[in-house]
Amino acid sequence: MSLMNRSVGKLRSRIDPWLATDRGVRSLLNGIVLVGFLLRIYVAYFTHLPRMDRDSFEYFSQADKLLAGGYVNYFPQGYPFLIALFKWCAGDRASDLLIAMNVLMSTLTIWFVFDIGKRIFRRVSIGLIAALIVAVLPTQLNYVRWLMTEVPTAFFLLGAFFFYFRDRKWLSGLFFGLATLVRTDEAPIFVLLFALALLWQRRWDLRMLAAAILPLLLVGSYCYSKTGNFSIAGHSRINIMYSITASGGYVDWYYQDKHPEVTTTGQAVKLYIDHMKADPGGYVKQKLANLWELWGFYPSSSDGNRGRIARLGIGLENFFMLFFGLYGWWQNRRSFSIFVLILPFAVALPLHTLLLALPRYTYPVEPFMVLLAAWTLYRIIMGRTAASLAPVVPAG
Repeated sequence: MSLMNRSVGKLRSRIDPWLATDRGVRSLLNGIVLVGFLLRIYVAYFTHLPRMDRDSFEYFSQADKLLAGGYVNYFPQGYPFLIALFKWCAGDRASDLLIAMNVLMSTLTIWFVFDIGKRIFRRVSIGLIAALIVAVLPTQLNYVRWLMTEVPTAFFLLGAFFFYFRDRKWLSGLFFGLATLVRTDEAPIFVLLFALALLWQRRWDLRMLAAAILPLLLVGSYCYSKTGNFSIAGHSRINIMYSITASGGYVDWYYQDKHPEVTTTGQAVKLYIDHMKADPGGYVKQKLANLWELWGFYPSSSDGNRGRIARLGIGLENFFMLFFGLYGWWQNRRSFSIFVLILPFAVALPLHTLLLALPRYTYPVEPFMVLLAAWTLYRIIMGRTAASLAPVVPAG
């Protein structure tokens, strides 16, 4: 313990002079962002790992349909619209530009995390710690190379909170709306935040509400003009059917073919409930396996795509985010601004435990848990009590 204290003391003696000036803080932040950017460049362009997942092909197919003047109401249209835009501008180079967009968005999330941490905890050091962790966290790096929705979702969701804490409610609402267009499962986060602001602070954020609804109305109206249905996504029936078989890393991706009689979301929900009633014990085991796959300390091999080291690494990340993050949230729960950081986790945990538990679904949640965990880590480093680490000026 004394050796650790001496090491921490030496580290603080070197960093404290940098933290004493705005110039020093900017230099530290720029260094962290640069490291994060270079790591993302390496993962995206020099690892030669695959870019396309099974869902990626469907996104590109929907984008091609949009460019042809048609419309496929399956996945949320946010990412297909982005693909279509890049294809229209760059043709065959669209994939490379989409990866570049991922690198840029993921790098900007580092800055978002710093600003949020500094602003709501009222300590630059906590913002820097959180930014550093997000900059080098392996899961945050890995998904940069994938042509999927994870990076845009995290960018828009974190950006929504970034603008929310800056009292830029119009931009915050717009980012919430865009996050929902990319992944509809982000919508409950906005609803809960709006409701909490109303109940906790007696505040109607009508500008934020209007801005969030606007992109959804535009896409839903376009869908109506093409299909006769007002919708922003049409994959709920399929997802519910997948959820019937989902158990940890296993999903029967052809289950819907075995039940051609199920043609509506309502019928899929009924089949899900019937499955739950028919085998309650098996159902509970499935959902516990889902929970472990999302946040466990030794997740599945993902059909051989993860080695032992990767599984252990993900487990350590989950341990850090869960224990450090939840502790940090609990100690600061009386601050509205800190309390609401738990909302992405609080929505994703039950939703994907009960439905599908693909590991990538935790990606947009991770920066929020890292922010909360950074407070706990700062407390350990500084050796202060929770009371002495309360925000200097009450946040929210």
